[in-house]
Amino acid sequence: MRKDPTFRFAVAVLATVALAGIATTASAAIVISEFRTRGPGGGNDEFIEIWNNGASPVNIGGYTLRGSNNAGVNSVRATVPAATILNPGCYYLFTNSAATGGYSGAAPGNTTFATGITDDGGIAIADAAAVILDQAGMSAGSLYKEGTILAPTPVNNNQSYERKPGGASGNSLDTNNNATDFTFNAATSNPQNTNSLCLAATPTRGETWGRVKTFYR
Repeated sequence: MRKDPTFRFAVAVLATVALAGIATTASAAIVISEFRTRGPGGGNDEFIEIWNNGASPVNIGGYTLRGSNNAGVNSVRATVPAATILNPGCYYLFTNSAATGGYSGAAPGNTTFATGITDDGGIAIADAAAVILDQAGMSAGSLYKEGTILAPTPVNNNQSYERKPGGASGNSLDTNNNATDFTFNAATSNPQNTNSLCLAATPTRGETWGRVKTFYR
């Protein structure tokens, strides 16, 4: 039986909506919001901050921080304790616990790690099933990176890479391109942990970059 063209159009629209729904559901709420691989104390003065960019609490228990060098050699650096809940707009902080030249920020780390991240390496956050949710890289050889890589930071400054838009506006920009998503703070950093003020999570409209996300006004 010949289908009416209007019927075929309606089916196509429904299929598109269904696919968009799947993409929205699959979008990771947890993103890397700020990090540095070197600070005023040297190469071990490191932190990685993650943020809940979604509208619902997330159980991040079992999530892992992973690091890679410029040759792709990688390992799990830290694991979030079981049953840790990260509320919308809230932060969780990983810090380097080295006795000499370790993390120097004011906000204590929620979880610490002992093996540092090379300046020309990369970092990733994975869920409890080892699925990579977000990643950033500073060399083509790093296992962890998205799109155009970031420049290494070899100078011992109080510095950080921060996901845009940054600060009180949150860290919701996620185009799957590190160079687009992060800005470099050359002389400042603001690591935040679970005791820091949570922001109202306001995801960016990702359709512009081909990644469907829930859109709030």
